[in-house]
Amino acid sequence: MITDKYARFEDLTCPETHDFAATAHAKTQARFCQDAEFERLQADITAQLQDERQIPFCQEHHGRMYHFHQSADYPKGVYRVCTSSSYRTGLPDWQILFDVADFDEVLGDDIYLDGVSHYVEQPNRVLLTLSQSGADSAYTLEFDLASGSIVEEGFHFPAGKNHIAWRDENSVWVCPAWDERQLTHCGYPCQVWLIERGQSFAEGTPVYKMSEEGMMVNAWRYLDPQGTPIDLIEAASGFFSKTYFQVAPDCTPIALKLPENCDIVGYIAGQLLVQLRSNWARGSQIYRSGSLLAIKLNREKLGAAKVLFEPNQHQAIDSVETTKRFVVLSLLDNVSGSLKAWRFEEGQWLEESVPALPQGALELVDQPWGGDIVYIASSDFTTPLTLFSLDLHLMELVVLRRQPKQFDATGIQVRQFYTPSADGTPIPYYHVGRCATPDTPTLVYVYGGFGMAELPHYLGTIGRHWLAEGHAFVLANVRGGGEFGPEWHQAAQGVNKHKSVDDLLAVVHDVSQRGLSSPSRIALQGGSNGGLVVASAFVREPEAIGAMVCEVPLTDMLRYADLSAGSSWLEEYGDPKNLIHFEALAKLSPYHHLNEHSTYSPALITTALSDDRVHPAHALKFYAKLNEISSLSWLYAPFDGGHAGNGTQEQTAIELACVLRFLQRTIAEFKP
Repeated sequence: MITDKYARFEDLTCPETHDFAATAHAKTQARFCQDAEFERLQADITAQLQDERQIPFCQEHHGRMYHFHQSADYPKGVYRVCTSSSYRTGLPDWQILFDVADFDEVLGDDIYLDGVSHYVEQPNRVLLTLSQSGADSAYTLEFDLASGSIVEEGFHFPAGKNHIAWRDENSVWVCPAWDERQLTHCGYPCQVWLIERGQSFAEGTPVYKMSEEGMMVNAWRYLDPQGTPIDLIEAASGFFSKTYFQVAPDCTPIALKLPENCDIVGYIAGQLLVQLRSNWARGSQIYRSGSLLAIKLNREKLGAAKVLFEPNQHQAIDSVETTKRFVVLSLLDNVSGSLKAWRFEEGQWLEESVPALPQGALELVDQPWGGDIVYIASSDFTTPLTLFSLDLHLMELVVLRRQPKQFDATGIQVRQFYTPSADGTPIPYYHVGRCATPDTPTLVYVYGGFGMAELPHYLGTIGRHWLAEGHAFVLANVRGGGEFGPEWHQAAQGVNKHKSVDDLLAVVHDVSQRGLSSPSRIALQGGSNGGLVVASAFVREPEAIGAMVCEVPLTDMLRYADLSAGSSWLEEYGDPKNLIHFEALAKLSPYHHLNEHSTYSPALITTALSDDRVHPAHALKFYAKLNEISSLSWLYAPFDGGHAGNGTQEQTAIELACVLRFLQRTIAEFKP
């Protein structure tokens, strides 16, 4: 029987938990957030965030550009709009539609905007997702942008981890999560309801209910510019395992015979776009893992399938978007982005040649409904964001905006290296910096989970306040991520999760062996799953690194499934109730491998007490146990922000400045 001295910190209603976090947070602030350098950093980061030259990324609807904007005058932000013509001239005629802070009084809560869903055919009608203190739990309100008011007797729902989506202007799909009876054991919705305008929730139509042992359900409508809309339900038994249903006209859900681990990523011309996560044998053909298929759908039955794209071993699909006539694919090739496109014409899919875009990180940021334009953000480590407009019908690429540079990149080199992991697998990583000596302070960043790729995005704040000082940055593309498709993720999934840590340590060792830095000058940084990876590396080989920044992490892998949304990640990490999984998790769990006989480098652990995704106890317990061993451990734990850091620009700047001061004072200041 394992006894846990700090199990009490799992109770977030207990005053002792809040007092402990507040005391430790104050200690961290006193150490890193009081001097003139911190004040300078915070002021400069805030100024950069509030620089009016930053690109306003928008949703375009009916020739109007909608944008969420934060500033010193509006710390919680406003939602504003301008005409697309004024936006394209660079002189947008902004009009404020609502102030997020006003909803504090309306709802009697500390409100942050988490999303705005326009009904695309009448875009003045929106569903607002309004987060409680930055958490995942949120209220939904229907709002009329034309009148600037909440819709009387509109689609309004209590706070919860709900999924609410437009079906048409007079109905919505509701997956409720404001009552325990509506939840799976993971804390997510298990029911699907169709609610029509004027109905109370109780008067709505129940459409589907999954077992409480499942993970969650979701429902939405796909509009098809070339055909009729369809309604779909996704019933996920695990994070990657799901059954898709098409909802028939009489509201009967009919299961679609798709692989249980595939993803439906779009719908166009009466065809589902499906991305595979494993090989699929269908009839006499085998469709390869990672491929994008277009599958005909007719009256709730699947027809012929066409392979649009099959990646090679160096490639992975990053995202997929549809326009009126085209399918657009954002492709990773050796961890660098590019685009591909297809058009469905006269019953055939035809690949189209797309104008060349810069190498680096590409993101499809918006697609105005009903047209063939996509907006694309492009950057790399040293090149600021550029916003492009691509007209697929004309194949015309236009620059709309360029972000101002935040640092002088002269002399900064970007190099990609490979190093063998413990099992011999080559692991790529990027090294960015002017200097490369054993004395160079180097920040190594990692995520490595859930099939999510880490790309060479612009290093704005890090470039300005770290690279500019002659320091270096490393991005480790370890297994568990999605940089090379499903197999790259699955190689470090479940009982093999330790391979993400193996890969990170291989990168750290290689950085030292190449003379790019040395252990006392290397800091690890990772958040959420990345926090687990860095914490595991930290306790496994404390002598290999000089500091750690461990943000909103998982650390107790024997208890994770019982904390907050943890049970939804069993397919990623394994089930502690399974003996084989338990043994693997026990070896991985950083909390259980802290050892009073080891010497640990300085560590900064962060969380937010409003985080309802990764339980704050992971950070609190790890810090408490580490602090008994090492006085060089610190906790940054405000209340607001949730898991994703949904807060004000000032809150963001304070935390970034604290992290930078920690790094400066641990691996970057002179060491005798």
